[in-house]
Amino acid sequence: MEHSEKALSPQESLRVIRETIDVAKRSFQENGFHFLLWGWLVVIASTAHWYLLSNQLHPNPEIAWALMVVVGMPAAFIREWFYAKKKRSSNLVHRWYGLLWLGYGISMAISIPLAVRAGFSPVPFILVLTGFATFVSGVMMGFKPLIFGAVVFWAAALWCMFLSNEQHLLMQAASTVFGYLIPGYLLNHEMRKSNVPRT
Repeated sequence: MEHSEKALSPQESLRVIRETIDVAKRSFQENGFHFLLWGWLVVIASTAHWYLLSNQLHPNPEIAWALMVVVGMPAAFIREWFYAKKKRSSNLVHRWYGLLWLGYGISMAISIPLAVRAGFSPVPFILVLTGFATFVSGVMMGFKPLIFGAVVFWAAALWCMFLSNEQHLLMQAASTVFGYLIPGYLLNHEMRKSNVPRT
């Protein structure tokens, strides 16, 4: 008995592609949570680090970044655990998105100690990597505010060439407002407008 697979027509192929993109976009819109979470933490930690450093209030002002580990990581993991438990579904594009940010995290974990060991401020390197990951995220989502945010991060990295290491921290905080927080709030707005339920 001969079995033949039914070939998809061009219209059906386009419909499948559109449905895949729609599912991916819904996932990305929900990830606006992470832009807001990490955005606020970076702004607070950068500002606190600058304040402690400029006023010589602590021998190790970089202690402010412990906020990322103590608050950020548990909050992100708990949120993703509840999301995965509720959704029980994913798609190839969504997995690529997750791998993008995993690669970003690994690159950051390598770049920061290398920069510090060489005697450089790690902030410009952080901004370049963040700009790249944000840019790719914006392209994958088709969300222009994230692409604009990536440009802000890259411009801030270049601007750091004309600033002191201490001022780098304020530049990082300011660029995060435009690169993470504003796009994050716009993602939430899009989610509500599209009637995508919060998780």
